[in-house]
Amino acid sequence: MGAAASLSRPTLTVDPGGEATAELTVRNVGTVVDQFTFEVHGEGREWLSVEPPSISLLPAGEGTVTLRAAPPRAPTVAAGTVPFGVRVVSSEDPPGSVVEEGTLEIGAYTDLSAELLPRTSRARRSSAHEVAVDNRGNRRVNATLAALDPDELLGFRVDPPGFVAEPGTASFAKVQVAPLRRFWRGQPKTHPFQVLVQPDDDEPIALDGTVLQEAVLPAWLPKALLAALLVALALLALWLVVFRSVVENAAREAAEEAAEEALAEQTAAVEKALADAAAAQTAADEAAAAADSVANDPEGAVASAAEEAAERAIAARGDLGDPFDFRLPGSARTVAAGATDTEVFEVPEGQTLSLTDIVLQNPGGDRGLMRVQRGEEAVLIEVRMENFRDLDYHFVSPVVFTSGQQVVLSLSCENEGGQTCNGGAYFNGFSKSSAPPAGEQPE
Repeated sequence: MGAAASLSRPTLTVDPGGEATAELTVRNVGTVVDQFTFEVHGEGREWLSVEPPSISLLPAGEGTVTLRAAPPRAPTVAAGTVPFGVRVVSSEDPPGSVVEEGTLEIGAYTDLSAELLPRTSRARRSSAHEVAVDNRGNRRVNATLAALDPDELLGFRVDPPGFVAEPGTASFAKVQVAPLRRFWRGQPKTHPFQVLVQPDDDEPIALDGTVLQEAVLPAWLPKALLAALLVALALLALWLVVFRSVVENAAREAAEEAAEEALAEQTAAVEKALADAAAAQTAADEAAAAADSVANDPEGAVASAAEEAAERAIAARGDLGDPFDFRLPGSARTVAAGATDTEVFEVPEGQTLSLTDIVLQNPGGDRGLMRVQRGEEAVLIEVRMENFRDLDYHFVSPVVFTSGQQVVLSLSCENEGGQTCNGGAYFNGFSKSSAPPAGEQPE
């Protein structure tokens, strides 16, 4: 009793975002009418489906179902061979169930995009641009960067000159642009240029940019110098006519006041010296008395010194604790489009966590909403993911989480076309025990 099964195509070749099918023939080798259901196993089981999900067959009867493979077009779907198995489950004779095996050949595709930021800059000596390259394909891309201008009036420095972009990641490079010739006066000059992103085995991506070269001397400088000269002449005339006598009188009065203040300071200094001498005499008397006390009761003096040392040790324990950092999520994880995922870090029992730095990361330039929360209710930070790739916060007063409280990272993916989201957060600060260490004794 049981079932026999065979695939019309044991190997299915499919590109991400596409579809491939094969016929699975099932034969009832039992002696009674039996119903058969299907289970898909293997790495690609989420991309495989069987239609219809079950069939009923007479003894020695055969039936055909369709096996459909539809991997999504996403960087997480790696190119290569993926084995799978379809288990034909007999409802009348479960031990007689069989597994038909096959493989998926996932094709590779390239989806590379690049952007120049800013596209237009102003410069007298040099300007800075940044190239952002997103690899949304499912294979690694090696590329080089080069910059050029048609008039050969600009100099370039590209750092780095090449990169290796893994699937689903973003790469960045800095482009420094400097005009080769300067001019002293006149209107700004426009210099167009291009940055070429050249993959090893694909067409280059050309990014257009423009530098507005400004004159060394700003256009407003001559007028400003003339206005400054006129103001200086007016002030000189005003000084000679009006303010000179006023200033002389004020200077004389200031000198008299300074002399009076100096006399008062000298008097105060003499009085302070006398008071210091009296205090020194008192301190000497107290020291002599303390010496007599130590001589008469040495054990009591040692105990008093120990108590003072303990008080100083307790007062010194006012720091934030030991450096501490962690990341949410702790390992690579993607969030499906239209879904929300949360990652939680709970402060251990007896510990206090003081966060001083939070870095939010969105390497794929995904769309969505990212929140940093205290527990499930209190939202501390809420940002749109499409507005940043790396976003850091530094706090003068740390954000404090006490024992048992939770640091929660929430990511809601809003990508179009079923594209998954990949984001995370790095937290840095200090961790400190809520109670003094056990067994610690003051010195």
